[in-house]
Parts: sequence; structure tokens; C-alpha cells
Amino acid sequence: MYNLSLTACSFYFKKTNSKENTNILNLNTPFDIELKDDIKYHFKDLSELFISFFENHKTLIKNDNKQQSFRCEYDKKNYRETDSFRMYCVKILSGIYGSSSDIIDGNTEKVQYEKKLSDIDTRPFYLMIIFPKDNEKVTVQKGMFLFQNVGQFGVKTITTTLMQKFFSDKFGFTLKCNTIASDLFVRKVIRKDSVKKLLMIKNVKSNDIADNIGVGYGSEIREISKLCFNETMWSKIMDKIRFVSGGKYNLFEFEQQEYDNLKVVVDIGGRNRTINLHNLENLSIIESIPDNIRMANGHPNLPMLIEYFQKVATEYLKEMVLHIS
Repeated sequence: MYNLSLTACSFYFKKTNSKENTNILNLNTPFDIELKDDIKYHFKDLSELFISFFENHKTLIKNDNKQQSFRCEYDKKNYRETDSFRMYCVKILSGIYGSSSDIIDGNTEKVQYEKKLSDIDTRPFYLMIIFPKDNEKVTVQKGMFLFQNVGQFGVKTITTTLMQKFFSDKFGFTLKCNTIASDLFVRKVIRKDSVKKLLMIKNVKSNDIADNIGVGYGSEIREISKLCFNETMWSKIMDKIRFVSGGKYNLFEFEQQEYDNLKVVVDIGGRNRTINLHNLENLSIIESIPDNIRMANGHPNLPMLIEYFQKVATEYLKEMVLHIS
């Protein structure tokens, strides 16, 4: 049976075709927009953009290039609110098609069903959209997505791609997705039991100035695998990893040698993922969901999932920068 996991990232809106970090929209501020053909919209806040997306994707959408389907089921009763944020829950049904196969009974090996090319192997997934509340110190511009995954299957890419197209085409807004917080990402994803390799990179420069014109002289990569850390050693390595991730030009020191960059290969759900510590801006946090939330059919118990995601959101928001401009 597949394990459940979550994928977490931040999001914000900006006006399409505006420069980076300009025309960022406040999540909780009412606004009016007037589009082509004198079409006018009034929103109490940006959460209504997502509600509009859900309503416009209630019926099945098929991407024949990727052979993947998508539709939403939004139920207001799953809405939650705390002192610090609002949380919207939507069920996403997505699957793949385009290949025929036989569905057999695992015990008898008898064919139970012959799957056709047009049949869609659909799974339910849940997405929680977190809207932090404004306070005396900050007007909020960044929210959070919490996607529930099943084993290797998830819906982050197809969901955010469809959202970006919908918000841009209909309202002239660009949806941007980023990491929640670099240090939080490192602590959640890079763990002692998940690290498989360290790739340490040193930019090599020649003593001859002529060699360093243009693309430079090259780089040297040192790879260390089959790692085994005791607690003291891991604590020291982790401190150095967090230091490197804190700044683009921070060096990684190992065995009295300084390296310009560090990449870490980690195991996430049985799959290796290479993480560049100097490029965490667009990476999502992936971590497991407790086994007791998974029901006998392999899907999550929704009330328990909502409660757990509410706790995760509370924890993550403590480290997230909520205002950009």
C-alpha cells in the first residue's frame, strides 16, 4: 500500500507582465478589476480567485499531451479558520489514460477488467490553500499550498499549471510558487537517514589570467557516498549545510577544504532527489503524513488530514516571510 505524503510551497500573485517584486497583490485586501469588453469583477480578497478556479474546473479536463485528467470538488463545509489563518480545502480527482491493460485479482490472477485506452485510472487528492491573516505588523502577500500525495503520485504540477493559465487568461494575474523558507526546507528534507551523497563543488581558476576570461577555467566535484554519521558529526554537518543554504556565496567547509557550492542527494519516498543548496528558491518541502491518517483503502481520512494540515500550517507559518514588496 502506498504511503501518504505532503508537498508544501508558498504562493503569491502579481500583475502579469510586471517586473519582479513589483505589483504584488495583497491577499486579504478587497479590490476591483476591469477587463476587456468592460467586464468588471469585485473580490472581497484573493481567496475568491481560487473559488472561481474550483467552479470553472468542476467538469473533467483532459490533457491529451500528458494523458492526464483533472477536476475539482469544492465543499464549503471543509473550510477551517484559526486566529492566524484561513484554510480552504478542495478535493482534486486526477488520473492517467492512454494505455490499455488487464486488471487482475492479485490472489487468483484472473482478469477482472480489461482497461481500455480511454479509461482513466483516477485517484482522489486533497489540496489545502492557506491564507494567513493580516496583523498590526504585516499586510500579507504570500500564502501556502499543502498538497496531499499518494506514493509517487501527486497533483502539484498539473494543479498549479492550470491555475497559472486560468488566473492569467481570465484576470491578468500571474501566480508564482516558491519555497516556504530555505532553512525550514533544509531541516524538513535533509535528514541524517535520508542523505545518500554529498557533492562538493570547487570552482577552479588558473593562475594565468588569460585562462579565466569568459566562462572560466572549470570546476572540480568531490563526491562522498555511503555516508554514516553519528549524532555529533551529523550536527556539525547540518550546521554547515544550513550555513551554505543561507547565502548564495556562503562556502561549505569539509576536512579543512572550502567548496563554492554543495549539492545533497537525498532519498524522498524511495526516489533520489539532488538538491542544490544555493538554489532553494523554487523547491517544495516534501514530508510524510502519519500512517494513522491512511484508511484501509489507501486514501486519507479527511477530518484527520484537515486537522493534521492545520497543525503543519501553524508550524510552517512561524518561519515564513509573508510580505514581499
